[in-house]
Amino acid sequence: MAPPATSMADIPDVMLEEIFLRLTAAEDLARASTTCPSFRRVIADHAFLRRYRALHPPPLIGLLQDTFSPAQPPHPSAVAARAFLGFDFSCSSLLPSTPGHTWRPVDFFDGRALLAGPADKEDRQFWVRDLAVCDPIHHRYVLLPAVPDDLKALAPQLDLLNLEAFLAPGQNEDPLSFRVMCVAQCTTKLLILVFYSSLGGQGQWHAHTFDQWSGQATSASDGSFIHSHGGLSNRQFVHGCFYWHLHFRNELLVLDVRAMELSAIDLPPERGTNSFVLVEPAEGMLGMLTEGYGEDNDSDPFWLTYSILRNNQWHFNKVIQLPVNDAALVGVAGGYLLLEALYTTTAQEALKFGCFSVDVKTLQVEFFAELICSTICWFPTIIVCTNYLKRNTLQEVS
Repeated sequence: MAPPATSMADIPDVMLEEIFLRLTAAEDLARASTTCPSFRRVIADHAFLRRYRALHPPPLIGLLQDTFSPAQPPHPSAVAARAFLGFDFSCSSLLPSTPGHTWRPVDFFDGRALLAGPADKEDRQFWVRDLAVCDPIHHRYVLLPAVPDDLKALAPQLDLLNLEAFLAPGQNEDPLSFRVMCVAQCTTKLLILVFYSSLGGQGQWHAHTFDQWSGQATSASDGSFIHSHGGLSNRQFVHGCFYWHLHFRNELLVLDVRAMELSAIDLPPERGTNSFVLVEPAEGMLGMLTEGYGEDNDSDPFWLTYSILRNNQWHFNKVIQLPVNDAALVGVAGGYLLLEALYTTTAQEALKFGCFSVDVKTLQVEFFAELICSTICWFPTIIVCTNYLKRNTLQEVS
């Protein structure tokens, strides 16, 4: 007698995971989750989603400022971007509003937006303002609680040089959680206030103080740090760490968000003042792409210099020629570096504004989108196609 037929529902979960991990398109994974309860149980598991995201990062679908500019064909992200044509990413309709109370975007990370309420022009302290985290795809938001007075007092106004607020990954790489960080640069210390979310959207603020940061990792013998309001700039996120460029030293300040520890990395001495972005060439490695161009005339080529950090030393790897007349680095997201560029397709054609992408793994250069005008302050936008498979941390607002 022939053995009974085995159904897909009888396959062990560990084998199902290996099968689902090979689905490169998130929409195929979503369709599989609707097939049967056993498939959905495997796909909706947090551990599986972390593995899937590590192998298949969410696509970078476009640029967002006042309007959304999607990736255009033939770029690989164009298909995913098509679903969001005409979509409102502003979140303004979601948040409570009163006359004279407007929300403005502060950061966009992992499909979520951080927005801040109004403040006086002279007020640089985010913790006296309203902050909200929004999920524009699912029309949900969380209003963050006010920072407790005892934490505010750790960075008095007279001692504050600079402050920035931004989104960060949740604890232990949990896709259901998020963090909001406020980094306060003071004359003698660095204060980091962190809002840790929980599954219901509730959370609380915690403080991390680094009293000796200016005296050890980032001191300036001429006192330029104390008198500088731009000591930290160009925040970037790679390998679970935030990196800032230290203006007064040729260094990167590194914040490991898992251990909440600070360190410093020297930049290449020959880098000069050119713009740069940090990339992830491989697990555990740090790469840098630096812009370069000829200075004799407008027809000189534009290129990127690629270096990799090994054993605390930067090693030159290659030069990447770009098919543009001039460019500025926008940022890295979704596995791509985006450049805003002036370019032409023929010698007789007038200059156009557009975006080009560089795959940070393969270093392949591709056309990304044509732009109406140059707006270099745009936020790179990452949309996670499988967000709705998860129970979201953000509270649903009816």
